[in-house]
Amino acid sequence: MTMVEWAVFTATVPVRVEQLALIRARVRGWMADCKITHRTRHDVVWAASEALSSAIDHLRSRRGGGSAEATVTLHVDSEVLVLTARDHFAWTDPGRDPGMVDGLRVMREVADRMSLTTDPDTDVSTLVAVFPR
Repeated sequence: MTMVEWAVFTATVPVRVEQLALIRARVRGWMADCKITHRTRHDVVWAASEALSSAIDHLRSRRGGGSAEATVTLHVDSEVLVLTARDHFAWTDPGRDPGMVDGLRVMREVADRMSLTTDPDTDVSTLVAVFPR
């Protein structure tokens, strides 16, 4: 197996339920050549799926629409894998579905570091989670 020292993956997908399996497969497939531990691959696939699920839930709750796409980006180097997800995430509002807040809590537990920021002008959130390689 070839070891990738540095690589980037990005996917912008429609915020629809049928995209969940596709994004999991794409993320899993991309990591195959990056020599990432099984545990990290599992956690990253779960986190990417959780991010898209949150965007789907948030879009459904907005009657006026909102972003119809979510972007997931992975950066890998010799030490870490960084997941960045951008969209209108439901988990930014603790008053919403408790399952989304639980997803964020679990992500904090599986990632080495995590941050979640929201632009108050656009309501766009950016999630960054760092995983060991």
